[in-house]
Amino acid sequence: MRLVSMSPALREAAGMGTLGADKTQASRVTDQQKQENKKVAKGWKASNLNKTVDSILASATRLEKEIDAETKYWEQVLAVSESGWAVCRMPQEKHTLGVRFGFAEAAPAFRNRSLAALRRNPDGSIYLDQGITSKEPQYLRVRIETHGITTGETILPKAVPEDAPIQDLIFQARNTIFAAELWQELHRESRNLASYGVESHSTNDTITCPLSPTKYIILDLQPLPNDPFRPVLGKRPDSYLATAVHLMLHLLLSLAHRQNHRKRTAPPPPISHTQRPNQAYHLLRSVITRLSHESSISSLHSLLAPLCNTLASSSHPHPLSYTITPSSTPQFPHLPTPERILTSLVDRLESVTVLHFPIPIPASEEPHTQTTLTIQSLTSLLPFSKPTFRLALTPPTSPLAGICPPPQLLGEWSQVKEYVFWAVGCWLGVRFADEGGEEGWRLTTQGNVLRRGMGDGVKQVSFEVGEVREVGEKEGGVGIKIAVRWEWMKGVDGEVGNGNGKGGLGIGEGVREWVVGEGKGPGETNANGVGKGFEMIRQVLEEAGKVG
Repeated sequence: MRLVSMSPALREAAGMGTLGADKTQASRVTDQQKQENKKVAKGWKASNLNKTVDSILASATRLEKEIDAETKYWEQVLAVSESGWAVCRMPQEKHTLGVRFGFAEAAPAFRNRSLAALRRNPDGSIYLDQGITSKEPQYLRVRIETHGITTGETILPKAVPEDAPIQDLIFQARNTIFAAELWQELHRESRNLASYGVESHSTNDTITCPLSPTKYIILDLQPLPNDPFRPVLGKRPDSYLATAVHLMLHLLLSLAHRQNHRKRTAPPPPISHTQRPNQAYHLLRSVITRLSHESSISSLHSLLAPLCNTLASSSHPHPLSYTITPSSTPQFPHLPTPERILTSLVDRLESVTVLHFPIPIPASEEPHTQTTLTIQSLTSLLPFSKPTFRLALTPPTSPLAGICPPPQLLGEWSQVKEYVFWAVGCWLGVRFADEGGEEGWRLTTQGNVLRRGMGDGVKQVSFEVGEVREVGEKEGGVGIKIAVRWEWMKGVDGEVGNGNGKGGLGIGEGVREWVVGEGKGPGETNANGVGKGFEMIRQVLEEAGKVG
């Protein structure tokens, strides 16, 4: 834009060089003021220089603090990485570092929740930002209840404080996500185990698994307490069982993760339109399998130990004896060592119980050859998770093999117990029939019954072995009883006794019983009179051999 000082017409009329300029008024700024203005300018310049220096110093201080904070932050990030945690960039925040604390083979819902940002506090320390995921630490609690009373419980650990080292917070987050996945898988599996008595209760969010009619495992997910002054629980008898179940469930979920990894890295199966089912993990089923097998071994001990004690308490010269031996670990050659060890603890479980009957064997060169009853207990994870029993009597030339041949396979413990009682009764009959000679007691077609002709009559002795309910202080307990009963017969094939077992015993008849139960030693007297005296069976037979 061009400025015009006069119009063209005025310029033509005035001509060139006719205009001039002059001062209309003298300047009011004196030399003193000029000097003062120079001083003010110098002052402002010095002030601005001072402000610049202060700003540079403040920036340097702030930069130094930022360097210290960054150094502290990266040192902690390096410590997290060196501790074995996977450090990576956050998917939605490319300039933010995160740590993956979960498990690559976990369910997708938990795998996606196992990534947290490593954010920096103003002082350079790290805090774990888990986003929308709950920060409340949780723990799977296992309780054992007997008759409605808690007899065992896992102790909840104390929650890690927020100012704890970052590794401890990551470790706690890892445990929480693992416990949450374990709890979900237990809920999934509990729906398939209703036939085993497993129940999921929505009212109090618990899962119950029966061990016996009076003992239960109770599972629930609990938040970790922050109170440092928690009451310390006293020692409880089943706390070891609760701890074992808790550890077993965690190991089994880790085993499931390893199996998922093996399937994922294996060559894929042929393409098929059929969708492969996403089956629940065998967690509670494995616990049930293991505890069922242990229960069968305990039941064998509870049966055979007092049974042998009962015979020993009768001063029998040839008492029973038994051994229980776990079989060798089943081989899974296609599995890695960790999986092979864990699988062998919950699947294809086997134990061998050998009950020794000291009986002279016909056609045997050894005078002390024993008849052995072998009970092989087998428990598999699938399909039933309960023990089955294989029975065998050896050698085949043993008298018991013809008198009481065992069934080859039994599926119930009560059937095994009844057969053992019957076999022991038959063994007593065979043993004392051999001692009597031609004029002594003779075996009958019923293995546990001996008969002997006495004058014009026939007397028989029967050996009965079974359980007896104890009364008194041990009311409700179970003992093992051996009863020896002798009675007159009207004939070899006639009825037994004057009262035929329904009334009192007649002259020359009688019964003796021996009982051993939990907490009861040989010779102790029960409230019902069972177990008095513990006379020798041979003396009882001598007494039974009297005419009247």
